[in-house]
Amino acid sequence: MNSKNTILSILISLVLFMNCGDKSEKPVETTSAPIATETASTLSPELQKGQEIFLQNCSSCHGEKGAGDGAAAASLNPKPRNYKAPASQWKNGNTEVGILKTLNNGIPNSPMVAYKFLGDENLKLLAKYVVHLSQN
Repeated sequence: MNSKNTILSILISLVLFMNCGDKSEKPVETTSAPIATETASTLSPELQKGQEIFLQNCSSCHGEKGAGDGAAAASLNPKPRNYKAPASQWKNGNTEVGILKTLNNGIPNSPMVAYKFLGDENLKLLAKYVVHLSQN
């Protein structure tokens, strides 16, 4: 009789243990695609591509919406550009031409490196998206 009670106790403990935890949570789905900060319907195809490039290459420092609050921002000195900052605070200005200059050359003595490896077309799309972020 004692072994039956032991086995029953173990089974009950096992069932209780297996049912511990909050079962109401749905599993988190992960994807390799970047999270869009705006719906595709609000952006032109050019801006959509620029957004994709931005999310893959820039958002870790500048944040998804360009506020300079990306995950790496806290450890950087100087801090990444907040795209809502006045034009006078931008190293090369907040126009496509100025942004392209920064993207092509980087900013010496700062964490902002050159992104020439993205190619001219992608840099133009990225610059357009950064201008969009600065205005919206």
